[in-house]
Amino acid sequence: MFKFVIQQITMKKILLFVFTFLICLSGYAQKSEKVNMKKLKGDTIIWQKDSLLTRDDFKGRVSKQWAGCAVTGLMVIPVETNGNIVFSVQAVFLKSKSNIIQNSDYILKHEQLHFDICELYARKLRQMMSEKDFTKVKNIQIVIQNMYNKVNSEFDKYENKYDDDTNHGENPAKQKVWEDDVASQMKELDKYSSTEVNVVRN
Repeated sequence: MFKFVIQQITMKKILLFVFTFLICLSGYAQKSEKVNMKKLKGDTIIWQKDSLLTRDDFKGRVSKQWAGCAVTGLMVIPVETNGNIVFSVQAVFLKSKSNIIQNSDYILKHEQLHFDICELYARKLRQMMSEKDFTKVKNIQIVIQNMYNKVNSEFDKYENKYDDDTNHGENPAKQKVWEDDVASQMKELDKYSSTEVNVVRN
């Protein structure tokens, strides 16, 4: 699992932080390593509806431990917009950390769903942030970090269950069940498909 990086900034006399929560979600294993933030921008694919991963998106060093590894994560960044603090919550895919050996539809579908699950939990985090009344919150950083920790814990359990239940994508019938279930959950959270969350309103 990636460690998260925090940079302090100041906006409208409100101390906020740039949260970059990066989670390694591998189809066949989970790794732990640091991220070079300067290289991150050109190395990411932001999740978009109807935009599927291809074999060419997996540019990482191939490992013999698993047939595919989709490294995805949640990026949470505060931006000032018309005096309001808007958080951008994005599900991203890291090209240089992701790899794939088998160029098969089954493996690509399995890794794609890891990316879709990342977006699902990005929506859950956006929902949690949207429904929270921040007007009386003294430390936005701590509250959002706690929200992230809760979502991340649920995320880990869901990912593990997905890999176990589908045998890492090698059970086509189970894979289809998971694809349908994730699509259904995403539809229910369609209200939170926008990456921006306004947490401080004038």
